[in-house]
Amino acid sequence: MQFQILFLYFFIYSVLGWIAEIFYCRLCSGRFTNRGFLNGPYCPIYGFGAVIIIFFLEPFKYNAILVFILGMILTSLLEYVTSFLMEKIFNAKWWDYSNMKFNINGRICLLNSTEFAVLGLIITYIIHPQIVKIIGLIKTNYLNTLSEILLCILVLDFTVTLYTILNLKAKLKQIKLITDEIIENKRNKLQNIDINKSLEKIKDDIVLKTTVFHNRIIEAFPNIEFKKQNQQLTELKLKLHEKLKNKINNHKK
Repeated sequence: MQFQILFLYFFIYSVLGWIAEIFYCRLCSGRFTNRGFLNGPYCPIYGFGAVIIIFFLEPFKYNAILVFILGMILTSLLEYVTSFLMEKIFNAKWWDYSNMKFNINGRICLLNSTEFAVLGLIITYIIHPQIVKIIGLIKTNYLNTLSEILLCILVLDFTVTLYTILNLKAKLKQIKLITDEIIENKRNKLQNIDINKSLEKIKDDIVLKTTVFHNRIIEAFPNIEFKKQNQQLTELKLKLHEKLKNKINNHKK
């Protein structure tokens, strides 16, 4: 299988997964939310999951039950490994299924694994045969060009997202340092109240000066936890919620 075609499968299913995710969140929360790790309309984990299903389960298409079981195992393993690696790389927990029944370390749960297995069946028997036909209509030179353009978009998006996360962590670290200084001043009963007021203002300015990229990450992963700055992240979320609430009230006036 040519790399270009495999990559196009990955990208297409990343987009389809993103669409499924936002509609699923719409049903659960009542509003549309970009739940992808990246900024664009795609969720790479769905792309990887679909490619794994296509690549490894093709020989078992004769048995739908086997496709269902193997699809559940493979996609669950992918989600678990992804959660583990992202936690180690960013020192943060991005999702947590600890409150769900039959979960493993909060990284995967039976409900999600079952849903992914059902998606595996839909991909194998309904969606993928149609995608194969569509891609088969595209000339080879166009496939190469399209793959290169999409790859550049993903690399650029990943770079922006990585910078956003590192910048957000730096912001939280800065907030923590200022908070610790304010607490220390109060503990030592520092008489100069103006110093603490200035520090509080600096901290509020840092909190409120978040970019749309910061806001998107926080909105996409509402249960995200940065292990060393989780208290500051909670404070940031509250401030952003308050800021949004004030903006809505002002708009109504």
